[in-house]
Formats: sequence, C-alpha cells, structure tokens
Amino acid sequence: MRRLVPARVARTSGVLVTMVVLASLTGGVLAQAALPVGFPTTRIKLDPASQQLNISPTAAASLTASVVDWRNAAVPGIKVQLSVISGPDAGKTATGTTNKQGQTALSLKNAGGPGTDVVQASFSDGLEIHKSNRPFVNWLSGPAAQAIASPATLSVTPDCYQPLNAAALTSDQFAGLTPSPSPSAAPALPPYSINVTGDNFDPFTAVAVTFDAGPGGRAESFKARTDGFGHFTVPINPSQRAEGPHLVRADDFRKREANATFTVPCFQPSVALNPAIGPPGYVPIAYGAGYPANSPIVLLAWDSRLTSSVICLGANGLPKLDSSGSPQPPTTDANGAFQCEVLVLYHDILGPRTLRAIVPNPKGPDAGAAIEADAPFLVTPGRAQPPDFVYRR
Repeated sequence: MRRLVPARVARTSGVLVTMVVLASLTGGVLAQAALPVGFPTTRIKLDPASQQLNISPTAAASLTASVVDWRNAAVPGIKVQLSVISGPDAGKTATGTTNKQGQTALSLKNAGGPGTDVVQASFSDGLEIHKSNRPFVNWLSGPAAQAIASPATLSVTPDCYQPLNAAALTSDQFAGLTPSPSPSAAPALPPYSINVTGDNFDPFTAVAVTFDAGPGGRAESFKARTDGFGHFTVPINPSQRAEGPHLVRADDFRKREANATFTVPCFQPSVALNPAIGPPGYVPIAYGAGYPANSPIVLLAWDSRLTSSVICLGANGLPKLDSSGSPQPPTTDANGAFQCEVLVLYHDILGPRTLRAIVPNPKGPDAGAAIEADAPFLVTPGRAQPPDFVYRR
C-alpha cells in the first residue's frame, strides 16, 4: 500500500499549510492537560452561552472568544473567526485577534429579523481547525411573550434532541483537506417524538399545544384535552428544527397557560488528542469534555483505515484492565470529561486519521443520536517534531 507523504497531506491547491501543534513534550513524556471544567478540549471557548436582545439599529450581541494551550495558558496573536451557523443571520462572519489574555471580543448585529442565531468561533493552527462551543443569541422584535400567571405547569419528554449532524459541528477537522462532498439530496429527517404533559389546567377542557412558539419560530399546533383533574399528556411529532431553544406553549383559553423549552442539541461534546500528530507506535492522550456525566464510552475507535478499537493504556504502558482481565473502557467523570492514553500501532499507514468517541444518549431513544465527537490525528514517519515546536516553513 502506498504511503502518504505528510507534506502532500497538508497541501491544498499547491499551498503548503504550516503545521503547528500546541502540545509540548518534556523528556519524552506528554504534558498533562490543565483545562478548567467546562472548557472544550478544542481549546477555544465562546462566551456567554446564551443571550437575549431586542432588535434595534444599535443592538449588537457581544461575545468573547478565549484561546488557551493544554496548560490553560493564554495564547495571544491567534486570528479567530466567528460564524453564524444557523438562524436569521446564518452565514454572517466576524474576525478578531486574541490579546495577551488570549481573548478577543466579537460582535454580531441582527439583519434577518427575530429568531435564534447559533454562533461558533474557530481558529486554525495549520494542522487542524479548532471549533468552540455554540452559544445561542436570541433576537426579539419586542418584549418576550409571557405565559399568563397561573398554577398550570408544562413539561416535555425528552426535553432535547441530538441531531445526526451535531458531531460534525462540534468536532475539529483537518485544515487544508477538502471535505467529502455532500449528497445532492439530503435524506428526509424524521419528526421529533415528544410527550407533552400538563397539570393544573381547567378540567375537561380543550388545550392548544404549540411547538416552536417563540419569536422567529415555525409554530406547529397540536390538540389535547384535560381530564377531570386538569391533567393531560399528548404525543406530538413536529418536524425537526435548527439548533437552539424552542418554546413549547399550552393554552386552554381559560386563563391557564404554561411554557416549557425543548433544546437542540442535548450536549456539545469535544474530543482532542495531545498532540494531534505523531509516528506509528506513538501514544498521544485523548481528552474529552462536555459528555453526559458518569457514562461509559461505548465506542472509542479510529476510523476504518486504522485498527478499529482503541484500548486505554495505564501509567505502566499496558492496557487498563477490569476485574475480569478484559480491557477497561473509559468512563466520563462527574463533569462529563474523560482521559485516555491511546496507541498508534506500528503497522498503521501514514496520513490523516480520526478518533471517534461515542457515549449513549441518556435522554432516551426519542432524543436523537448518541453523543459523539471526533478528533483529527496525523500519522507521520519517524519523530514528528522536536520538543515544544513542530514544523517550520
């Protein structure tokens, strides 16, 4: 089988991309990550997680992108791009450069009307494109509608959905590689399957249940009827929506109203390898964050071009085993994070690879896909880099 030349892997349209890896080696031992709880392993974070603004000529959403290295030290001089992934301002971008604190302020003005903009920050280190979490910016055309104060309550099960494309949105990708072409016709997405439960509404009364009733939403209405205790449960099947919070409202038109929120996605996980480049026989560390807490990782595997299964190694360099002597799969901690030393086998071919980490969706079978994130890794010949630095032009 022909081996790939790393320089060619990083080349697009005849341009050689400079590969810079932020991980460092100290005496051949990888530096342990020291990222704070809640910080994506992609090492770029966008704050705040959500904000709500009234549309006006002067209104602008203010966001701060923070870039750090594996030791949580600020990384200055990084060009960061803000992109609106979906929402009324989809396609808009803004750029900034991180200061000495590793931060850059980014702003977004509304031009598309009410609704929710889903935004993401990213930067490239030459080897991969690092992606941040995806905050929500809710734009209102006026005061937000509030449910009439009443004892009525509303809940939805599940209360979120993990779409199939969430893994692609949350995962870093190789810089300089052309992505696989999308199919000409996307398959039809199945509708949501949601149970809406209301209590303390007027007894023996018709209730209108509206999904996506918020500003800029595509409202769909469903019918329900309360029993003698003012309770109802009704299954609804609205069509899938873009990411963001979606308002669910129930109204019996007798001064009993209540709201609930259905959120897409359920989780925004991240996975990264430290470092993201190395030769066959190398042992990088995989770090994950943003997963469901205290959950087993049911799949930790390379893409099909490498050995499929991945076994976490202990401090002695041997596989971690459970009490029965079988390989012990990693489990997320109370913060939804995990760490695993993985081996790039000696017989693996050179070139770009992807490590995939999947956790079951704790919200149940109606909450969409499993919780997944991928991490790029470049297999290179021999020693990939000197300590603390990598390739130079």
